[in-house]
Amino acid sequence: MRRRHFSGRVWLAVWVVALGGARAVIAQSASGEGAIEFLSPTGARSSGMGQAVVASAVGSEALWWNPALIARSSREAGFHAVKNPIVDADASGAILIPVQRVGTFALGARYFNEATIPATDSSGEIQTGTFTVTATIVSAAFASPITNRLALGLTYKLLSRSLNCTGVCTQHGVSRTFAVDVGAQYLIAKDSSVALGFALTNAGPKLQVHDASQADPLPVRADFGVSLVPHLDQLPKEARVRAAIDLVTRVSGGYTPGLRAGAELAWLERYQARAGYIANGPFGSGATFGLGFSTGKLQIDLARVLSNTVSAADAPSYLSLRYLF
Repeated sequence: MRRRHFSGRVWLAVWVVALGGARAVIAQSASGEGAIEFLSPTGARSSGMGQAVVASAVGSEALWWNPALIARSSREAGFHAVKNPIVDADASGAILIPVQRVGTFALGARYFNEATIPATDSSGEIQTGTFTVTATIVSAAFASPITNRLALGLTYKLLSRSLNCTGVCTQHGVSRTFAVDVGAQYLIAKDSSVALGFALTNAGPKLQVHDASQADPLPVRADFGVSLVPHLDQLPKEARVRAAIDLVTRVSGGYTPGLRAGAELAWLERYQARAGYIANGPFGSGATFGLGFSTGKLQIDLARVLSNTVSAADAPSYLSLRYLF
């Protein structure tokens, strides 16, 4: 049977099935935005802190939140995985290479297996194969301290979404687009106990699906955040507390801004407990919590994000492994 490209309507139908009917991208991606993979959060430390990390994400997680935050990173390799009811698989990896007196370079990749659905003949009754909807994001970033307190960063991201066929299928197609993230971090206090962060993410051309009548704009977001590490006499010297709050807004089109807040309690910089809350996020609103453990070279983090759009049993879980070398 002859293959042909997807029409825009077929792409839309497959996408709805791929999301399994979930009420997923409701608050921050509601008006025909494309490339919603760019909105999907990753990183267990970040997620455990209510995703309030635009001023304080660390290591390879920072690559996906605010590129400026990698400016002072150590050399690192990171792996991040998400167990999410919306997609079958979501995994990413990144490597950070700092260059003295220059800045930090980073390369990252993320893979989504979004769904596997049956392909049928023209009658719609006989299954002839299966479609697998996949997406990949490849990113490259650079960040550098401009002064002792100010750091700037830039990320280029290339998204490719495809429909892979096993068996006999009548449609197939690939859509691609790119986006740019720019970010800044400013340390108000010399000891970095108070930091401000800003990131403009997912700026780029509209996503054009083959044969679609119109292209969809990317989900461009502006994030503003503050991170605070208070010096509390009530705490033993082995303990450290960090609190953060972010405001995220859609750059074009009206909607209620999202609010993210979180906190982290660390003991000897070896054990960490985290909690937070997301209001009006891309996947709903709900509480978050997480745990972390460090051996010095290896950091292991786990997190769970509750949401009012899915049951507690289906709440996304996050795993991150970060290795300093």
